[in-house]
Amino acid sequence: MNNTDRIALISELSTAFGPSGFEDEVVSVLKKHCADLGRLEEDSLRNLYVYRNENTGDKPVLMLDAHSDEVGAIVQAVRPNGTIRFLLLGGWGKSALPSSKVLVRSRTGELVPGIVAAKPVHFMSASEKAGASFEVTDLSIDIGAASKEEAESVFHIGVGEPIVPAVDFEFNEAHGLLFGKAFDCRIGCAALVQTLRALKGKELPFDVVGVFSSQEEVGERGAQVAVNRVKPDIALCFEGAPADDTFTEPWLTQTVLGKGAMLRYMDRSIICNPRYMRHACDVAQSASIPIQCAVREGGGNNGAVINLADKGIPVIVVGVPVRYIHSSNGIAKLDDFDSTVRFAAALAESMSEKLLRSL
Repeated sequence: MNNTDRIALISELSTAFGPSGFEDEVVSVLKKHCADLGRLEEDSLRNLYVYRNENTGDKPVLMLDAHSDEVGAIVQAVRPNGTIRFLLLGGWGKSALPSSKVLVRSRTGELVPGIVAAKPVHFMSASEKAGASFEVTDLSIDIGAASKEEAESVFHIGVGEPIVPAVDFEFNEAHGLLFGKAFDCRIGCAALVQTLRALKGKELPFDVVGVFSSQEEVGERGAQVAVNRVKPDIALCFEGAPADDTFTEPWLTQTVLGKGAMLRYMDRSIICNPRYMRHACDVAQSASIPIQCAVREGGGNNGAVINLADKGIPVIVVGVPVRYIHSSNGIAKLDDFDSTVRFAAALAESMSEKLLRSL
């Protein structure tokens, strides 16, 4: 896939509408790009499975996972003045919400623009101005309606409708920079597609199943179903990993734009298999693929669910560094994306039953 096609894939996935539980449009995009890579299956949670054409059915199974949902919101109610009370789908950075532009899907399928509104400073009391904290329920989404009746009858907005940031994808070719929404984890989805494409036609020691899992941002729900269906012997999870190079002391930065794929030793949800991690680092070093290793206090990912399934499944997490995930806008670098794909393809080719027994 040439540079133009790669950017088009990332752009199409980034702009697709798909908060947790509403991944249908993302799945449609992925089906189009994976149609020639294997047999496609889908379940009721909107998990998408890609069984490589070259699989034989008599080898151990490597599961490649990336989640297709994005952080978003959902309509809880419409207030009498026509503004929307909403709840979050996923762990939004609350401070980034006010003044964000969003798209609310209507009952008729139209995407209605709106603004996340906080009480204007002009109308705040002195005590309100002094107070720095707020709750999400203090905010509204304003679509321009003048009443509840207009919001419901004219704009066709009702309870349960999904909401995402209204952000256009951009590529700064001169600096190889990607700007857009939903890079957690659509850039991981794009990397999974590219990895399957890099492996196309190759005979591998393991059968490979790609899984685009749903509802990760609300508790790794899709992966809980997918791992039971695929029954992998070993797994690799792709992520859009939070970059730490703008708000962290330089000596502690571990996920930096431009320094390659991130391999995460641990976060709040998982300690990745250390023997598998050692092998992964050796693979990257042998192939001269830039990687950076991270140990995180917070965060979580599908690897935690996969790791604890069945009798225990070795899993590691590879991430494309992304600045400002869980907000409306993210920044990533194409070189890091390419490093992630090269690493994942090299890791898949390195698999062996001897390795599996050693883990």
